[in-house]
Amino acid sequence: MKLITEFLFDRDKRVYYQEQLLKENQDKTLVTIRINYPGIEKSNYITDDIVNIIYDEINTYYGKYIVFKHKYKNKEGIIGHLLFDLDFVNVKKLMINIEEEHILGRCLDIDVYTLKNEKVIGISRSDLFKKARKCFICELDAKICSRAQTHSIEEIKAYFEHLYKKYKEIDKEIEFLSYEASQIALKSMISEVSTFPSFGLVSPVSSGSHKDMDYYTFLNSAFAITPYLKKMFQIGYSYHSPKDIFDAIRNTGKTCEEKMFEATNNINTHKGMIFLMGITIAAMGKTLYENMKFDDIRSIIKLMVQDILDDFKSLDKKHNLTHGEKLYLEYGFTGIRGQVKDGLSVLFDNIIDKYSDSELKENDLYTQILIELMSIVEDSTIVYRHDINTLRKVQEDAKELLNLGGVFTEAGKTRCKELEELYIKENISPGGCADLLAISILLLNAKKIIF
Repeated sequence: MKLITEFLFDRDKRVYYQEQLLKENQDKTLVTIRINYPGIEKSNYITDDIVNIIYDEINTYYGKYIVFKHKYKNKEGIIGHLLFDLDFVNVKKLMINIEEEHILGRCLDIDVYTLKNEKVIGISRSDLFKKARKCFICELDAKICSRAQTHSIEEIKAYFEHLYKKYKEIDKEIEFLSYEASQIALKSMISEVSTFPSFGLVSPVSSGSHKDMDYYTFLNSAFAITPYLKKMFQIGYSYHSPKDIFDAIRNTGKTCEEKMFEATNNINTHKGMIFLMGITIAAMGKTLYENMKFDDIRSIIKLMVQDILDDFKSLDKKHNLTHGEKLYLEYGFTGIRGQVKDGLSVLFDNIIDKYSDSELKENDLYTQILIELMSIVEDSTIVYRHDINTLRKVQEDAKELLNLGGVFTEAGKTRCKELEELYIKENISPGGCADLLAISILLLNAKKIIF
């Protein structure tokens, strides 16, 4: 009797708290999550972990809408409250998506509330013309089974244990796959900075045109970045929409940048790389989740970043423009934003198929790819350091190299060394092409290993 009294008291406290949250935030939508577990004893290591998993899921993918969150434990188990700065209909749609698509979604009650005429009201699935939730076990209407007590408490608890075990097995598989993808990404970053000659870029031989960094700065940075690329792959490996995946990895990307600057004493080694590789590795994850083909990565990228050029709107009213924004206003360059907006077609159309079965040794292969990229890419790093004429000169130099045979001929190799020395002397660095070289290496290796 005492347990029931305490349970009912905590339930009433939760309801009152929900009312207070909405009255203090009348233009917001409230989401409350709690375990949908039979009996009075709601809390155990499985049920608590399930609530934490879904709570984190909501924060990861919809964090940009959340203005307040609070998680605590009472006799109802772990309770999560999240206030959304988004209308309650769209919030309900998002929560239904989790209930229906996440393997553990059926184990929870994810309730959505708003305030209307000073009264707290909930929105149901039927309000959105959605079918009622199905029973865990027999797939009939959950409410009918609950009222009729069709299934025993032991049967339902066994179902929870089975579902949780299945989730953990899937999670283990994702952990392995994301680790493998992140190691390919790490190899790609190290391979890029290890390539020589590299036309003014940092390499093991020299700092190129970069007096504030060297080869080891890049190594430190690459290792600091890798765990976050793994996380971005995991975020991509999901039922969530490509756009929601992109929003989610942007937050991870910010943390990744902070760790990069910590590792390099505030030197920007990989900021553009984090952006490009984060999008690419998340798109790889989504492509694998959907059992799509390697070439579908580009369409996933396009869906992820369909609104990316909105960043250039109203720049005339903005102060403290970034390098990319200045180049957009002056030359119309869309830079890496434009490249991902186009699904990295510059790589899929010019590099991947052409070099997938190359017999070149790695250093020669990567130098050759770099030359190809320098001949066609509108490299904003070159323009920012110099001007548009320098970019055109670099493109012409690269085309000349390709006509000479690039790394395939002695004449081409000799010219590579000459241009390496010249670009260092003139402080030229094809940094944008360097990032795309690393993405090329990532895709070429991923195509062989995990697709």
